[in-house]
Amino acid sequence: MKIITLANAEAALDEVRRDADKLHSRELRKAIEAYIEKQRAQIKALRRMMN
Repeated sequence: MKIITLANAEAALDEVRRDADKLHSRELRKAIEAYIEKQRAQIKALRRMMN
């Protein structure tokens, strides 16, 4: 089982964003951006729960 830290998860989201910026489809970029923001909100909630 691979353990992913919250910092690694945030870094992965940054990488996904950079890759998504290269896509030609505006609709797909927008959908990916919305997904990234939802994931960031979940990471933020996890950080609050851990503190």
